[in-house]
Amino acid sequence: MADAVNVNDDDEARRNEMRTMIVEEVEKTIEASISRLAQEVEGQVLGVFDTLVTSKVEELKEMINELQTKKSTRRCTYKEFMACNPLPYKGEINLIACQRWISSIEAVFVRSRCEVEDQVMVATGLLQLQAKDLWDAHSKELGDDKVQTLTWQEFKEPFLKYHSPQSAIDKIQEDFLRLRQKDETIDEITNKFLEKVKFCGEIAGTERLKIIRYHAMLKAEYREFVNPSKCAILNELINWARDREIELRRQVERGEKKVAEKPTNTNPSKKAKYQDQNRKGKTSSGIPTCKTCGKHHSGECLLGKKGCYKCGQGGHPYYR
Repeated sequence: MADAVNVNDDDEARRNEMRTMIVEEVEKTIEASISRLAQEVEGQVLGVFDTLVTSKVEELKEMINELQTKKSTRRCTYKEFMACNPLPYKGEINLIACQRWISSIEAVFVRSRCEVEDQVMVATGLLQLQAKDLWDAHSKELGDDKVQTLTWQEFKEPFLKYHSPQSAIDKIQEDFLRLRQKDETIDEITNKFLEKVKFCGEIAGTERLKIIRYHAMLKAEYREFVNPSKCAILNELINWARDREIELRRQVERGEKKVAEKPTNTNPSKKAKYQDQNRKGKTSSGIPTCKTCGKHHSGECLLGKKGCYKCGQGGHPYYR
């Protein structure tokens, strides 16, 4: 019995020694790897921190970009649109005036960054007199819902059609064909040419036809020194004409080109002499001198006939 107790005690002692050795080994292992674990934990923590910081920085950048984008693309107010000094339109039935107004308004759309959906509303606010009456009637036909969604192109097409009828286009084309330079400068006649040629596609639709028409309308002193066949585009011909204009001005300044004076008529014609003689043969009253008696009277000369010189009747004195 005592031997059995001793055996149990020995086994317990060995187990205790094993536990102690295991604990010591674990502690040694932990102590040996704690620095490595600390580095790994530190690296993981720093990695997570960097990821979080980077994510937040990117979010901040996106927020800043959105704010800047909203600031640059914010909707244009009516006050800002009017600050660009857009031109009003009173409803002239004039194709050129109508086209100029459309072009000027579209330029203001760009400068003011006017939103597409606001273009019709701000532009129609510039209509006056007949143009406003026409728009008021047309908008009633469309209805409020359609007017709110009306695009600029949908507004522009019928607007141009009404204010530029075919008769106006025909008149511009007729004026274009008759256009000739008189006392205008090159810039002045060029402006007239350009404002009409865009409505004359059937007459001068190509660059070559424009060049030929432009050259034909110039005065002879320009046509003689400007060769249209050497010009590929109209602007080249216009620049040549401007250069020629400068040269003509210099010639005038140098005295090489004088204004033609009316020649004096040193040898009057026979007709002039006859008129002078007739004027000399008339009195201030306009009665010519009689070639028979040499006196001033009208009607038949009674020299050599019996009767009164005054009435031609006999019975009273008369004078020869």
